[in-house]
Amino acid sequence: MLRRSLAPAAVALLWFGVVLGAAVLLGVALRAAEAPGGSTAFDRSVLHWLVAHRTGALTAAAHTLSTIGSQKVLLPAVALVALALLVVRRRVRAAVVLVVAWFGALELYTLAKIVVGRPRPPHALWLAPAGGKAFPSGHAVQSLATFVALAFALSVLVPRLPRRAGVAVAVVLAAGVGWSRAYLAVHWATDVLGGWVIAAAWIAGVTRRS
Repeated sequence: MLRRSLAPAAVALLWFGVVLGAAVLLGVALRAAEAPGGSTAFDRSVLHWLVAHRTGALTAAAHTLSTIGSQKVLLPAVALVALALLVVRRRVRAAVVLVVAWFGALELYTLAKIVVGRPRPPHALWLAPAGGKAFPSGHAVQSLATFVALAFALSVLVPRLPRRAGVAVAVVLAAGVGWSRAYLAVHWATDVLGGWVIAAAWIAGVTRRS
């Protein structure tokens, strides 16, 4: 009985190590291909295009989306849905999967940032405060992984909600969050793209049997 209960935790931990290793390798490969300032030609072209097309409405939307993809929103959302799963549905496994998806994403980007150490875009272009290193985008990782996990959890909490539609909404919303981080110039485009790849790998493993 104990072995059965520990097996999912061991698998999740193993998958976390695999995804973290892949994230670091991706970041190291990116750094090897970039200029001394911490960007590739692709990154610079995307950043310059976004800065050149800034408007008041787009800036307001970017700030809103960036907030939605932050821990200010994700943490209480995960806590409330996990609690509802436990109290209303008595679905312990679904609640655990949700929390593991969120927390694992948080730790993945935190550790990868430390190891990779990629610098952010020039501070003069920023439209929002940011701390730490650039790769991967924490907002990109945590929003995609958490939104998809929330879609899975909500389909358990409210069975009539179609899971596929929920996942589609989660992906679109996460795309908006990722765009906002590049638009606000606190991340390079490849920070966001890499974050999405990492999040997709992580959430695919965590929700594999959900």
